[in-house]
Amino acid sequence: MRQAPRRDGGDPVDQAAAGELIGREFAMAIVVFHEAVGQLLGLSAVERKCLDLLQRLGPVTAGAIGEHTGLTTGAVTRMVDRLSKAGYVQRCPDPHDRRKVVVQLLPNERMDALMAAAFGPFVGDITAIMGRYDADELSAILDFVRRTTDALLANTRRITRLDPNRPDG
Repeated sequence: MRQAPRRDGGDPVDQAAAGELIGREFAMAIVVFHEAVGQLLGLSAVERKCLDLLQRLGPVTAGAIGEHTGLTTGAVTRMVDRLSKAGYVQRCPDPHDRRKVVVQLLPNERMDALMAAAFGPFVGDITAIMGRYDADELSAILDFVRRTTDALLANTRRITRLDPNRPDG
């Protein structure tokens, strides 16, 4: 196994084991953070992240939500139903193709205020953290995050197709 020197000058660490541990801790922190943010709105973490997706992309089809999340068509449909019932989104005809339906985020002052309270300090923390790295380091970090995100989405798609009664697929 490849060993990497520790930043503190101590004994080298096993990169694979360290990577797995930090990955698990990082994933846990992300899930718990987004679950807490979702709870502010009475939503699950996935539902809250769907709203984030709609904020970033604007109105999109349910298929596009599935592509960006790795969720199945059925899971997206059920989630959009819940978000629509809660008053966060609506289904509308696609302005570019009336045969299609898009999911559109509805204006919501309460949600906007809660998101500002939740994310304002977090964005400040991330900005300060990023300020510690030079352009080359940031490029490597962003590459890592992009590749990790792609791997997570691909594995989400894979997992959603597993038969829970047959773990081998």
